[in-house]
Amino acid sequence: MRALLYSGAHECSRRSPRLVMMSSSSRQNAVTALALAPPLLVPTAAQTLRRAAAPRLGNPSSPQKASKCTGRQRRCAPAAGAADMRAAAHQLPPEAPPARATVQPAAAPSANTFSWQQQWYPLAPVSYLPRDRPTGSVVLGRRLVVWWHAPSRSWRAFEDRCPHRLAPLSEGRLEPASGNLQCSLHGWEFGPDGRCASIPQADSPQQGAAACRSARACVASFPLREEQGMLWVWMDGMEAAEAASRQRPLPLPAELRAAADGSTPGALLGDWYMRDLPVSADSLLENLVDPAHVHWAHHGVIGSRSRGGAVLLEQDGPLTAQGGFRLRLGGRQAAGGAAATSGMPATTHFVPPSLVWLEMPAGGRGHFSLLFYVVPVSPTSCRLFAGYSTDAVPASLKRLLQPTGSLAPLLHAFQFIADLGSHEVVDGDLIHIFWQEQALRREGGGWRRAYFMPARADRGVILLRRWLDELAGGGPEYQGQSGPLGGQALISAAGSRPGKPLSRQQILDRYEQHTRHCPSCRRALATVQATRQVLQGAAATGFASAFTLVLLQALLPGPIVGAPPPGRAASLPLLVGSAALAAGLGAEVLRRLEQRFVFVDYVHGGK
Repeated sequence: MRALLYSGAHECSRRSPRLVMMSSSSRQNAVTALALAPPLLVPTAAQTLRRAAAPRLGNPSSPQKASKCTGRQRRCAPAAGAADMRAAAHQLPPEAPPARATVQPAAAPSANTFSWQQQWYPLAPVSYLPRDRPTGSVVLGRRLVVWWHAPSRSWRAFEDRCPHRLAPLSEGRLEPASGNLQCSLHGWEFGPDGRCASIPQADSPQQGAAACRSARACVASFPLREEQGMLWVWMDGMEAAEAASRQRPLPLPAELRAAADGSTPGALLGDWYMRDLPVSADSLLENLVDPAHVHWAHHGVIGSRSRGGAVLLEQDGPLTAQGGFRLRLGGRQAAGGAAATSGMPATTHFVPPSLVWLEMPAGGRGHFSLLFYVVPVSPTSCRLFAGYSTDAVPASLKRLLQPTGSLAPLLHAFQFIADLGSHEVVDGDLIHIFWQEQALRREGGGWRRAYFMPARADRGVILLRRWLDELAGGGPEYQGQSGPLGGQALISAAGSRPGKPLSRQQILDRYEQHTRHCPSCRRALATVQATRQVLQGAAATGFASAFTLVLLQALLPGPIVGAPPPGRAASLPLLVGSAALAAGLGAEVLRRLEQRFVFVDYVHGGK
């Protein structure tokens, strides 16, 4: 057994770039440490071998990087063949044949394997996306640009880089005449299938047409679906992605799954809540499958410490790569404050790759669902989508609540009220998750060594970590990076330098994480700011007027021309001053409301 461990450790050192970069003595110490690791950690070493041997999405040597660009298949990525290099050196003369690259599509995942790319992820609520300009996004470390193609009246998602000189297409514009996406650096245009449609700098029309036919002039395109007010993206950009995506249903709860006629048993209540968070997807998912924290971390918000206690979680069904797992809670053990208060049972579903679905009966007439989608953005950041749905509503009301229903504009306009409440819940968790993740990164050794979880209340966290380690390669696969938490350097947030800590205001920054993206909150914040400024001006003017009236009454011996009778004149400064005071108080109330859109420090000790 020890010989096998030494063999595996030496193989890991041979494949791992981290070990290859070490000195010989350091590398030998690392290999010895792997060989002497206790049996509990052996699966983690085996997973490291598999990840080191597997091709990565961002590996330029991987044969999956190239693909053919065709009109219907929408997969298009650069191919760096020798013929293409020679053609590029001669500026692709008209007689040069268009460069093409063929590639075998990635194999579809089986029931016991999991592919992070061949999955549907929520990209953005449709209400968040402008149709007059492109919008950038990031999923699994891959930069995307989302844009509205007006001629076909459909959304499109491309890789966010122009093949010319890698400028971000999300900084581009939509050309009104053609409806194409135009790069703002040199004006290259791309059609809805990812093909290059125009190169303004071409030496001649013939040369431009030949260059546009080259596979190197194409942009990688990703399948999209619009459903339940959300835009969903399939993160595999290969040729066969369109067909593969049609075989996989969207990760939606039962009441939101469309029937053959397009109808759904239930309805989404309001719009989606979206927030970018400076923690990994793994850590946030841990928090969502842990109902025991609700009465402690959210005391006075959606929970109460007086109701905290044992949470007896039971696994319901198998743990599988594609199906995730399900936990049942009974009676007082229901997940969430509302369910715990009323004593209703609840079920917690984890549906890979990103959905945590808390299901609660709704008075015997169906059920109510809390939906949380956690989208991996980078090893140290993720995007949270939250929504509420139910099938316990009359058919007439359900039609009104649909994203295209008559109530939709009103719900979108006042979505900011629900978002402010969601902020307080998220802030109560976020300050814990951030520093917990930092400690886990510093200590190393993985969750098995770092965590001590003796109670059944932790069963959801254990099942999630088992699913990640045993069935999902240790964690999300980011473009050009390894997935599991323990394999990353200590990073405070996406894009920050290792070891650079974030302040509490940066961790809980509501404006950057949510408000600037949310149209309802942006409009509400602008209205609050404008009204506050008017009230501040009125208060200042009122106080100045009241002071002037008092001064004039004191200095002038006779009555003021145009002033009211002496009995009423004495009360005029008081009335003006009172109005100014009311305006000042109103401005202060709005200032505090304005702050709720930007930053509110969450201090657990004060709850």
